[in-house]
Amino acid sequence: MSQKFGVRKLKKETVEEKITSLRENAFALIKEIREFGSLAFADVSQGIDMPKEVRRLEIRLIKRALEETNGSQVSAARLLGLKVTTLNAKIKRYGLDPNDISLQEGEQS
Repeated sequence: MSQKFGVRKLKKETVEEKITSLRENAFALIKEIREFGSLAFADVSQGIDMPKEVRRLEIRLIKRALEETNGSQVSAARLLGLKVTTLNAKIKRYGLDPNDISLQEGEQS
């Protein structure tokens, strides 16, 4: 009898773990959708400042890669297809703090 109870308890924990995992994935997906919307391209019909737009996009991508890799510049460089020295130079050029990897909602970059 106790063996059946143990199986039921294990199944309940497994279901709860799956629900927790699904919830976390749903929140991560919502966050990704919001970030994708904020990366919308500029309206070029009135003209744009191309270097400024490239800078803005590079900063967001670097921050996102650092966030994804918990601040690891080596891993972030790999995700971005850059050499670590190139990523480090861009971090310095843009005055980014690799230890502050959070992307703020509505952040101006």
